[in-house]
Amino acid sequence: MGAPLPSPPPAMPSSFPNARSSGLFSAPKNARFIDWRVMNGGIIGHWIRVRVYKCPVGAPKIAIAGPTTVFLDATVAAHETVSLTSGKPDRKSVYYEVVVEDEDMRMHPSVQLFQKYPTDVIPGTLITPGDFGQTVT
Repeated sequence: MGAPLPSPPPAMPSSFPNARSSGLFSAPKNARFIDWRVMNGGIIGHWIRVRVYKCPVGAPKIAIAGPTTVFLDATVAAHETVSLTSGKPDRKSVYYEVVVEDEDMRMHPSVQLFQKYPTDVIPGTLITPGDFGQTVT
């Protein structure tokens, strides 16, 4: 007799009531990775959906990662590291954006840039949960 198996997560919603954006940010020329993470600060589990965009000036933004959907139990975090080295971005005229869609505003997203993941974070690149702004889904 072992511990009971955890119950499966509920079905993923067809849409999410909340969408928050990191806003546009640039990457220093030594940046090689964007790492997004989300902490479920609530008391029950919820689904999240995350997309990472490349946003060239004067052109529509392009999804470079995602949508990534994850079910987060209460007080659990998730993350994904996205490489910036494919496609050799022109950082003089390209920005990035991370959009997190969720069911509960107690999801706490953040973003940080790395030169070498996971050991070489670039100081000053942290985008905190308080920096994310509500947007339209």
